[in-house]
Amino acid sequence: MLRLIKLLAIRDYASRLHVSWICCLTFVLICTGCERAPSKGKVVGSYYGFLNGADERLVLKPDGTFTQKIRLPSGQQVTSAGTWRLEYKAVTLDDYVHFYDEAKNGALIKPTKVFGIIYLWSTDMLIRDWDTGYYTLKKT
Repeated sequence: MLRLIKLLAIRDYASRLHVSWICCLTFVLICTGCERAPSKGKVVGSYYGFLNGADERLVLKPDGTFTQKIRLPSGQQVTSAGTWRLEYKAVTLDDYVHFYDEAKNGALIKPTKVFGIIYLWSTDMLIRDWDTGYYTLKKT
């Protein structure tokens, strides 16, 4: 009889320990592993970036449009306007003026309008990442 009581006590302790581990694991996953996508309102705003002597100002508006101003080291200024959309953390820009070459580690190129360029949103910045580097636009 004593042996049965000890066996039940051990089983009860193991069960409580198992539940405790599940609760702890769930708490850790909720706090660290499940970052939410930003709302459109959180992404809207003005951003500034600087790359190899060129600076860029990008304004994402609440109506899904954007304006872009680029000043190249030569003094040439380029302005553009287009549309943007948010899908989870991906900010896709249509009619964005692309002025750097990812394959050449961000070397400046002739500004060209592109459709569907994607930046990743992170806390108060947009990030364009490629294999050998990245470019960021920080919220101002």
